[in-house]
Amino acid sequence: MHAKGLHRDPGESVSVVRASERSLMLVAGEPSGDAMAAGLVSALKGSLGQQENLSFWGAGGEAMENAGVEVLIPLAKHGVFGFFEVIQHVLKFRRWMQQLVDHAIARRPKVIVLTDYAGFNLRFAKSLRKAIRRSKGSWNPYILYYVSPQVWASRADRIYTLENNVDCLLSLFHFEKKWYHLRAPGFRVEYVGDPMRAKYQDLFPEADKALSTPPSMVLLPGSRQGELKRHLPILREVLEHVQRRVAKVDCCMILTNQEHLETAKGLLGSLPGLRFQEGGLSQALEQADLAIACSGTVTRECAYHGVPTVVFYRLSWFTYQLARKLVQVKYISMPNIMLNREVFPEYIQQEACGEKIAGKVLEMLQTASMRQEVRDALAELMVEPATQRGFHQAAKVTLEYLQT
Repeated sequence: MHAKGLHRDPGESVSVVRASERSLMLVAGEPSGDAMAAGLVSALKGSLGQQENLSFWGAGGEAMENAGVEVLIPLAKHGVFGFFEVIQHVLKFRRWMQQLVDHAIARRPKVIVLTDYAGFNLRFAKSLRKAIRRSKGSWNPYILYYVSPQVWASRADRIYTLENNVDCLLSLFHFEKKWYHLRAPGFRVEYVGDPMRAKYQDLFPEADKALSTPPSMVLLPGSRQGELKRHLPILREVLEHVQRRVAKVDCCMILTNQEHLETAKGLLGSLPGLRFQEGGLSQALEQADLAIACSGTVTRECAYHGVPTVVFYRLSWFTYQLARKLVQVKYISMPNIMLNREVFPEYIQQEACGEKIAGKVLEMLQTASMRQEVRDALAELMVEPATQRGFHQAAKVTLEYLQT
């Protein structure tokens, strides 16, 4: 058992029977976690070579399937956020969690990698640890957690769930390792870096970027159905305000799947100059002068492409009231958190309305110095060399546990 006070390095000898030498389980929810897990698998395969017969299986989505993972439960399609939203799906998630525990007991993977998706994966880690204890030493896998829950932003007590149930945390951001060390010095945290940063290292604009003719904007309403429901009407208002002031703007809205694309077309399809696209965010950002983005993983993509971005988010009333009591950081977007100042303007809840967001968008479109000031600040995120970080570093740590 690897519990609190018993964490050990992967090379440390044990007397119990180890788990399957040829099996790695992964659990990821939502498109961003699905992509992270898929990238890790691809890096592991590249490191292991063709001779290594290691099977990958678990819960996730299309990206993991494309990487060669046997996806038993399509968890990535069912991302929800917010108190009431989670309550509505609690029975379904409990059923899937038990199914995954049963699969783990039956297949006995040597390493289990939980990727992001803290609402599900922290509970799953506790369930796994209970199952491992019941095995009385006959099964003793390593549990890794890839992408730290934002315990430094809210509900810091979740650190104890990690410390008691996880063998190693693979962290994307340097400040997280220091945060954990101060509060749980015995818990292994490895800074592996943000693979998104490594991927886009060469795409950050080096020189001043002139405004396109017509101006080009990318719209990012979110990857969850609930986010689309709340954010699409806001973006419609924003575009209506902007189009009354600017003769022509080329806008591209990026959606994560065909269902979301059809939903967006149904509400905003009549607006002139607006295109809808499934995927292809990086290519769209390379051409963009500005982005309007729902807070989330995509704000990092905007930052790493050097695109000035207006960030917004709206929650259900009850979830927002709860979040106000729990959240302990000034900003909601990771670029602002990393830079410790508001580089991307943020509009939350009632502030996230068409008129206010459009006002800031117009100001940024019309002021070259403002856009350049944002790009200069974002360049600070790109100072550290990223070539040895990201998926390859995460794979290196994972291999330590696989190859003991």
